[in-house]
Amino acid sequence: MNNQHEQNRACWNSWADWWRKKADQRGIWQKCHRNPELVLSPGEMRFLSDVRGKDVCVLGSGDNEVVFALAGMGAMVVSVDISEKQLEIAEERAGILGLDVSFLRADVIDLSSIPDGRFDVVYTGGHISVWISDVARYYAEAVRVLRPGGLFVVNDYHPIRQMWHEGDGPTPRHRYFNRGPYEYPTDKGLTQVEFHWTTADHIQAVVDAGCTLVKVDEHGEYEEEEEYATFVPSTLPMYLMIVGRKEASNKTDAADA
Repeated sequence: MNNQHEQNRACWNSWADWWRKKADQRGIWQKCHRNPELVLSPGEMRFLSDVRGKDVCVLGSGDNEVVFALAGMGAMVVSVDISEKQLEIAEERAGILGLDVSFLRADVIDLSSIPDGRFDVVYTGGHISVWISDVARYYAEAVRVLRPGGLFVVNDYHPIRQMWHEGDGPTPRHRYFNRGPYEYPTDKGLTQVEFHWTTADHIQAVVDAGCTLVKVDEHGEYEEEEEYATFVPSTLPMYLMIVGRKEASNKTDAADA
């Protein structure tokens, strides 16, 4: 496995209990399977509202709130994350909610355990790409496991907001076109490794992976509880959403789609 990703895996395993307590305090995971709008924006719901009976993969599933929302909407969901601790917590919660979800521990740049064309929809959202060393490979794997005609939905934290850390002043911590890696020590003696992918990097990676763009949108002018750029919450977009449809590679694929 990628050594930088292994470092991040160790960090997320160490943070899992803290993250569990924070999610319990929010209480969203207990509700989102009945009220998906708690975790999915109107823009996302436009493309995900008809997932009943479809095979859906959520990459970088983290707290799994989106996974629970999609499962509650009737999708057959596979939850993929690099942290086994996060997945253990999510599996326990899925049992409490009575949701039938499959869990897979894997690095999102290597989904070799998943066959080509397995899913109708692949989703990734939240703050995922900042942890990924190769966004082109990440999205290529995501599209590989899509069926021809399937949708790839990305709703990631906007690159412009990733340039600040909580408490930073008006000067960003790095230039927009500096992609990293950036290493930061944690209070548990570990090192987290972050990357900065531009808006163009995201869009081009989706296209290069074999998708036709359906939607590109920048949205959200508000402050999150865990906000990086606390001094500019209402002046920069929160999220970058990209929706691509996997192109048929040949006439047979087109007929199957």
